[in-house]
Parts: sequence; C-alpha cells; structure tokens
Amino acid sequence: MCPRGLKARYIVQSCCPPSYMEPKHMRHLRSIMRITWMDKVTNKEIFERTGLPSMECLLIRKNLRWTGHLIRMSPDRLPKQVLYSQLSSSHRKRGRPRLRFKDTIKRNLKLKNTKTDTWTSLSQQRDKWRALVN
Repeated sequence: MCPRGLKARYIVQSCCPPSYMEPKHMRHLRSIMRITWMDKVTNKEIFERTGLPSMECLLIRKNLRWTGHLIRMSPDRLPKQVLYSQLSSSHRKRGRPRLRFKDTIKRNLKLKNTKTDTWTSLSQQRDKWRALVN
C-alpha cells in the first residue's frame, strides 16, 4: 500500500516512486510463480521468465500514453488547459520546487531517447507515438 493510503492513479505515481513499488511487484511475481527466497532466483531471471517489464518501465509507458492523449485533445478540454496553464501568482515554499507533470514528461522522454523540443508534433502522429511508447 502506498504511504498515506492515497488511491488516485496520478497521486500514487507522484508519491510512490518506482523504487518503492518495485519490491512489491517482485514479491507478487514470486508468489505467483511459487518461488521462495531459498530458490536463489534473481529479479532479472524472474523478468525473463515472465516476459514482463519492470515497474518503472510500466509507469513510464502509462505516463507517455496519457501524455499522447492530452496533446491530441481539443484545446477546450480541461486536462489540456491544466497541462499548459501557469499559476498567475503564488508563494513558493522553501526548498526544492515540487516536480511538475511537464518535468516528468521531459524526464521520461529523455529516458526514451526522444528530443524534448519536438515531442508535441510527434505525439500528433499516433502511429509514431505508439511505436515510441511501446
């Protein structure tokens, strides 16, 4: 379970980094395959047996799929307006600024070796975007 019992998908992804979720994912895969710690099977071998990607890869894929939907939405839809909106005036708290959804998108695009300046035009072409995400 995620800390603080948060249930919504976008909140869970922001409060639970993949490093927190990965051990739970592995524990479930091991229990499904009936592998105990005494069998001395590595995580890499479990991923090869199941053919499943890691939790980090799954989260990046889901994030980029949703981003493609956002970019292709009409401008009057609220999710797209929120993506491109800026706060007019607010007071920041001390310390490191909170990570924005745009920053997460750019980080995930860099992990996929995609240019961060041309990704909006690429997401308009659904076939190419799907090939990039998958």
